[in-house]
Amino acid sequence: MKTLPHHRPTAPEKPVSRAALPDQEREPRASPGRGSVFIVMDEAEVVGELRSLLAEDGYAVATAGSGPDLLPTITAAAPNVVLLCAHLERASPFDLLDTIKANPPTRDVPVLFVTTEDDAETRVKSLQAGDDLVLHPLDEREVLARIERQVTVSKVRMALRESEAKFRSVMESAIDAIISGDVSGRIRSWNLAASGLFGYTEEEVIGRPIEIIIPERFREAHRQGMARVSSGGPSHVIGKTVELAALRKDGSEFPVELSLATWFLDDNRFYTGILRDISERKQAEQKFRSVTESAIDAIISADHTGCIITWNKAATNILGFTEEEAVGQRLEMIIPERFHEAHRNGMARFTRTGEAHVIGRTVELAARTKSGAEVPIELSLSTWTVRDERYFTGIIRDIGERKRAEEALRKSEQALREKTVEMEQKNAELEETLRKLNEMHDQLIIQEKMASLGKLSAGMAHELNNPAAAAQRGADQLRTAFEGWQNLQLRMRDLALDEGQREQVAELDELAKQRARIPAQLSALTRSDREAAVEDWLLDRGLTPDGDLPSALVSLGLDVPDIEALARVFDADQLPVVLDWLGFKYAIYSLVGEIGLSTGRIVSLVKALKTYTYMDQAPVQSVDVREGLENTLIILHNKLKRGVTVVRDYAADLPVIEAYASELNQVWTNLIDNAVDAMQGSGTLTVRARREGRWVVVEVEDDGPGIPREHQSKIFDPFFTTKGPGQGTGLGLNISRNLIVQKHQGHMHVRSEPGHTCFSVWLPMDLHPGEPTQQQKRDE
Repeated sequence: MKTLPHHRPTAPEKPVSRAALPDQEREPRASPGRGSVFIVMDEAEVVGELRSLLAEDGYAVATAGSGPDLLPTITAAAPNVVLLCAHLERASPFDLLDTIKANPPTRDVPVLFVTTEDDAETRVKSLQAGDDLVLHPLDEREVLARIERQVTVSKVRMALRESEAKFRSVMESAIDAIISGDVSGRIRSWNLAASGLFGYTEEEVIGRPIEIIIPERFREAHRQGMARVSSGGPSHVIGKTVELAALRKDGSEFPVELSLATWFLDDNRFYTGILRDISERKQAEQKFRSVTESAIDAIISADHTGCIITWNKAATNILGFTEEEAVGQRLEMIIPERFHEAHRNGMARFTRTGEAHVIGRTVELAARTKSGAEVPIELSLSTWTVRDERYFTGIIRDIGERKRAEEALRKSEQALREKTVEMEQKNAELEETLRKLNEMHDQLIIQEKMASLGKLSAGMAHELNNPAAAAQRGADQLRTAFEGWQNLQLRMRDLALDEGQREQVAELDELAKQRARIPAQLSALTRSDREAAVEDWLLDRGLTPDGDLPSALVSLGLDVPDIEALARVFDADQLPVVLDWLGFKYAIYSLVGEIGLSTGRIVSLVKALKTYTYMDQAPVQSVDVREGLENTLIILHNKLKRGVTVVRDYAADLPVIEAYASELNQVWTNLIDNAVDAMQGSGTLTVRARREGRWVVVEVEDDGPGIPREHQSKIFDPFFTTKGPGQGTGLGLNISRNLIVQKHQGHMHVRSEPGHTCFSVWLPMDLHPGEPTQQQKRDE
């Protein structure tokens, strides 16, 4: 093996301590903290040069010649730097270097090779393998500079190793997963808790992308977020604690709570996240939420500052605010302003003294809804503590119906006490109903202008117009009929009826009341024949009947023999008055029934609009479609009777189905009203209902001119109409189809040709409200 020139090889020497040297050979005392150097070299003269030079500069120096098992000696010396001769006699310096670097205690110690200037091959190899190079002959300044630099590097590495050891100790003792990554998204550290949480060992994940623990559907968002933050953009999660989904090695997902921080090292950005498995907490929250979400009462919790922390679905139904809108807001949001000060005083008093006026009791108060309206409520309030923090939970019940019932009972009792005439009371109630209808109509017009309601508001206003118009027409006709009936009532009092005649009048009154609810079912031909016969009978006896009297008598189920029987009970002067009185009485009962149905439809439509405004769903009911069709025909009776013949074809085996009842009535009204308009008020309207497999099929057919072929593909488009300007909004069929397809998971089709148009509605008998439709499942 080559040796350094100009020097005679010597036997390997053992490390010599300063205490063993004679006084004249001892180096100057090493400066504390200056560092230590270990020299491995066979040339004693060069060793002496280096030891003297380094000792004078304050370094502690230990030496050793080449030979086996040098690693334990170097390890025990714990030097800051190793000077390794590139020309050892009894060992390969490069093998020794590999041994030093493979040894954990010495792997971070810088190794400087010592060689000559003229040995270019060894110089290159030493530079490639070691940390630095010292050339002989020695340049003292250059040697000291290189040694000082590498001692500094060694100390930094040792400090870093100690810091890493402390960090690793903290990491491995943590019960939460602690994971660090670089700006490229690759994992750089992974503690024992992370292995237990995700199932990967540290060796399996170090250097791999962090996406291995991120569910597939969130990976693109993660990459975009990393790119945004790395380019100086805003972060949505750094510095916050957020709840996310994580992915285990076995592919299972579970919820975690993540706290993410970012830090820099040598201008390089790194990220460290602390993750906690919150599966049990989520299960507990889900159990609690399942209880609160199934409750019909609002359940609201708040902290000691009055900030809302939980909000169930019933709270949204009652107060209008969604959970997202309410959580984090103060309780004053749902408290009328006039009670704010009392509320704050009560919270402060309870916090200070524990004195409560409402906790543990049930009290009646007022609450403010999202629309600004006040509603009466019943409140049960309790308090609880977690980690010495006080919380409040209130159970709120809407007692508006009860209050309205109490008010209605009070009014009814007052009416009984005042002995108000029955018809005057009904008239007052009707006028109040009409006033409310006008108010609701005005309110709908205002709401229609609100951009937030958009197309739905316009459609609901369109749907409200039909029953409102029917109610208004009925009210006008009822007023006229009532005036006529009052005159006849006075005349009836002057007839001096005997007991038998009065009993007959009472029976006729009961008949009028029953037939107003259930008209006699007659074909158009039979009805026409009977009306003609009744009119002829009356004319033959010198009676001049009102234009509607024969029709009213036939609707009561009376024929000529029935009227002749009445003629035997009442004399010639009494009979005309009784018949006119009976016709008016039937008209009044019929109109009251029609107005009741119309106003009921209006109330349900307004309620549906209010429900939608509060992001709620209309109630699901057990529905007999025949009943809904009949109610719709009754509401549109005034429009139908002017020339439309209605043919009913209902199958006897129609089942009752689960459906949104008010929405179905909306559809029937649209289809029937459109059919009558298409026939221009005259023709045959056929309404069918049958069972076909798992479907209930309803068809509305007319014999109008039909829909042009070029319009049939657009007939369900919003705002498309074949009616003239001002006669339609173009929303009715669009709304109807959406109700059938989206809410009822059904189908709606049209077949049309000149002289025949048929709209068919297919409703499933096994509707499961709330489940997504097949289209929604495909979209997901």
